[in-house]
Amino acid sequence: MILKDILTQPPVSILIQDSCSLKGRPLFLSLIRHYSENGYSIRYFKYDSPLSSETTEMEQLKISWKKSIVDGNQDVMSVKNSWTSEARNDQVLVAIDSLSPLLLNWTVGAIASALRNLQKTTTVSVIALVHGDVHDKHTLQALNYIFPCHLAVRRAQGRNLCSGTWRKASGKITDSDEYYSITEKWELKDVKEFIETQPAVMPDSLPKSAVPKSTFKLDLNAREEQARSQVVLPYIKKHNESTSEPSRGKIIYEVEAPDWDDEDPDDDLEI
Repeated sequence: MILKDILTQPPVSILIQDSCSLKGRPLFLSLIRHYSENGYSIRYFKYDSPLSSETTEMEQLKISWKKSIVDGNQDVMSVKNSWTSEARNDQVLVAIDSLSPLLLNWTVGAIASALRNLQKTTTVSVIALVHGDVHDKHTLQALNYIFPCHLAVRRAQGRNLCSGTWRKASGKITDSDEYYSITEKWELKDVKEFIETQPAVMPDSLPKSAVPKSTFKLDLNAREEQARSQVVLPYIKKHNESTSEPSRGKIIYEVEAPDWDDEDPDDDLEI
C-alpha cells in the first residue's frame, strides 16, 4: 500500500490533490510532521491565505513556515529562486501549500520547469498541495507527470479515501486505494486497503428478454408470440403424419414419367 510505503521509505516528491468533498491539508500536514520527526529539514511555503485555525495548526506542529504572497507582476524565476535558496542544506523537504495560486498567475509550463529544476537535486524532495476543483484536466495531468507520487483524496462510504499512484525509479508503477484517518496529533492512522465490492446479481433482476439492446424492435409482444406458436411448419406436419400411423415395414415405388413424347416433334417440318 502506498501510504504505508511512504511512511517507511525516504521522502519522495508527492502531489496531494484534494477537492471540495475532502480537504487534503490534514494528510499534507501529517506527512510533514512525519518527515520532521525523522530528521528532515522542512521549508514550508504557504501561498493560500491561512485561516486562524490553520495558523494554530502550524504552531502545534512547531514547524517554521513562511507566508508567501503571489504577485502577478513577479517573475516565476523569483519563486523558483526562493525555493532553491531555502534548499541549500542536506535532506531538505520543500512543502508548498498550495500550487493553485501559482497556477492561476503563471502557466503550468513555467511552474513545471521550476519544479523540475528543484527536483534535480538528490537531497531535495517536494511535497505540494493542489486544489483539483480549481484547475482543468490538462493542468492536473501535467502536474502528475512531474511528481512521481500522486495522491488524490476524497470521501467514500463516509470515510477518507486516498487513491495513489507511485512511479518508482525502477519503472514499476503501483496503484492503490486506501482508507486512512488523521489523529489530533497529526498522525496517519488506520490505513487499510479499499476493496470495491460488486453487488451480487439476483436471478430475478435479470432481464426476461435476452435480445441485445437495439434501435429496432427485435422482441415480440404477447399477441405476436401467440400467433407464432399457432403456425404449423411443413416439417412438423410431415412428422405428425408419419407418427400417426403405426410403424411397419413398407416400400413405396413411384413410377417415373417417361422421357419421350407421343407426338413426333418433326411432324411439322417440310422436307
